[in-house]
Amino acid sequence: MCFESLHKGKLAWLSEFSQSEMMNCLLSILDIYNVVFIDTKGKFVRYNQQFKNFIQSGDYHFCDQGCIAEIFKELNEQKLFDSILSNVEDNGIWSGKLLINFSGFPQVQVHISRVNGDQLHDPIYMFLFFKDEVKSAEEKWKELAYTDELTGLSNWREFREKFSTIKKERESFGLLFIDIDNFKEINDRHGHIVGDKMLRLCSNRIKEVIGLNMHAFRKSGDEFLVLVEEVEKTEYVEKK
Repeated sequence: MCFESLHKGKLAWLSEFSQSEMMNCLLSILDIYNVVFIDTKGKFVRYNQQFKNFIQSGDYHFCDQGCIAEIFKELNEQKLFDSILSNVEDNGIWSGKLLINFSGFPQVQVHISRVNGDQLHDPIYMFLFFKDEVKSAEEKWKELAYTDELTGLSNWREFREKFSTIKKERESFGLLFIDIDNFKEINDRHGHIVGDKMLRLCSNRIKEVIGLNMHAFRKSGDEFLVLVEEVEKTEYVEKK
């Protein structure tokens, strides 16, 4: 986006904000959605943590060198993939619904745009997508009730229910208790805003480590829990 050109057209009102304010707003929006950047062959160039968490929650073995065709079922067809990118080149953006290529995943709404403008060489495209689903009021309430607002992890209420279920289903399982060393000193010295950022950072690190049949929770404060259904993987997760 060229900030200098915002004084014209539909985005004229955005010129009231500084570049720093614009970028902070943009980055916060991108943190909400699943975002992955690809090249013309569909290879991953970059992606955000939200995308990685979303993909790892399925039966896909995540790899930095992965390809977008491995994620979306329809993009296995080269003609359709080429057609979509051609549409982006002609119209600036493509929007539509695509199926995730893993069991148990829903259809998602996808928006695709070109990142590096009209440059002819090495174009990069951004895939931005989110679940295409309409939740009932009851489902929305339950999601809020079982999610820690600050970190996005499951909360203590969800842990108790999951723990009770796993105890009934399995003879053995792993349970990790994690806290942050000297967290009170961080809050006292730098304030709660920095402390909250630290909690979110640690939550993201935990999300990166856990895989299938593993569940992360925020207990309270700087305390976290990880349930590992396959007990033999507990030591591996602990070391990570």
